[in-house]
Amino acid sequence: MKTKLSFLTLTLFLLFSCATTKSVDDEQLKKKLTGSWSGSEKDNQKPGLTKYWIQNRNKNGTYVLLFTVIENCEVENHVEKGKWGVKDGLFYETFDEDGKTDVYEIEIIDTKVKFKAKQLSLEFGNTEYEFIETREE
Repeated sequence: MKTKLSFLTLTLFLLFSCATTKSVDDEQLKKKLTGSWSGSEKDNQKPGLTKYWIQNRNKNGTYVLLFTVIENCEVENHVEKGKWGVKDGLFYETFDEDGKTDVYEIEIIDTKVKFKAKQLSLEFGNTEYEFIETREE
C-alpha cells in the first residue's frame, strides 16, 4: 500500500511539474515574439507571388500586419488585425475579420523566427509552407 501511495505521489508531482514548465516556456516564447517583425517571400505561397510585410505583436495578444503582395505586375497593400498567442510551444494567429486561426511550429534563431505551417485557414499551393521573420529594432 505504501509503495502504491509513493508511486501515485511521484506520478502526480511529475505531471504537475511538466504542466507548469510548459506554461512557463510558452510565456518565455510569447515575450520573445512580442514586438515588431518583418519578412518577405517569393514563390513560397504560390509561384509568381511575392510578399513583403511588417507585423507588430503586442503584449496584450493583439497584432497588426501590414503587407504588400505583388503578382502579375499588380501591387496590393493589405492590413490585417487579430489575436496571437503561444500554447504548448505552437504559435496561434486568429484573424479578426473571419475568426479563422492559423497554427505554426516555431523555431527562434537569434533575431529571427522560423514559422512552419501546421494548420492553415487558407489553401496554398505549397503544402510545406514556412517563412522567416526578422526582429526590427
